Amino acid sequence: MRGVIFTIAAFSATPGFAQEAPLGGAQRATRAALAERVAQLEQESGSGRLSGSARNRATSELAAVRMRLQQGDFRVGDRFVITLRQDSVRSDTASVRDSLKVSVVNLPDVSLAGVLRAELDERMTAHVARYLRGVSVRTSVLTRVAILGAVRMPGFYYVSPDRPVSDVIMIAGGPVELANLNEFEISRGSTKLVKAKDSKRVIKEGRTLEQLDVQSGDEVRIPSRKKINWQLFIQSLLLVSTLLFAGLQFLQWYYGRQNQ
Repeated sequence: MRGVIFTIAAFSATPGFAQEAPLGGAQRATRAALAERVAQLEQESGSGRLSGSARNRATSELAAVRMRLQQGDFRVGDRFVITLRQDSVRSDTASVRDSLKVSVVNLPDVSLAGVLRAELDERMTAHVARYLRGVSVRTSVLTRVAILGAVRMPGFYYVSPDRPVSDVIMIAGGPVELANLNEFEISRGSTKLVKAKDSKRVIKEGRTLEQLDVQSGDEVRIPSRKKINWQLFIQSLLLVSTLLFAGLQFLQWYYGRQNQ
């Protein structure tokens, strides 16, 4: 098996969790890139050029990026696949526990507090090197997201954070016939990461889970378009027509009496 590298999809034995093959970390934000973004947002916010919703979005993004730099990207419930290459290849799926620690391939725990996704390979390589020599390490991060509402297979899914939201919706079987993709929302408790009014732009721009700061436990909810109840509509139309006809008959009778 020398020289062979493979990636395993995340899995769960719990019903309602689906399998999803990660695509890698092409869009993992580095610490330097995030720090540069903070400086840019601070400059824009302090210039006074932003107003209204643009200023609110910049303020919200600035707070989120600062939190990432301080607390890292990993939350309880996150998973990643780690592949070790030595004379042979071993793989293990690690889950982030309450203490933000993980255990892989029977090695002692390692903390991911303050670690960005872009730093995971470096952190795990340094950890493994303390116990094993001549080992190369590769990781693939997965985030647990609830995809709810008007999709064919609602539930919780482990997905790669560099997937666009549109791909994540398709992982859940895609939208049902009456789904309204122009008004979906992404929530963390009572906080709206993506509001309905911004959903169309998110899809059009191909925004990823990482770009939207989606974390484990967040919800993507797709609403349904309101279906017209034709039977009720026809009944109401007939009732209105009847009342209108009765009103006209009354007016005709009333004016007829006045002219006598």
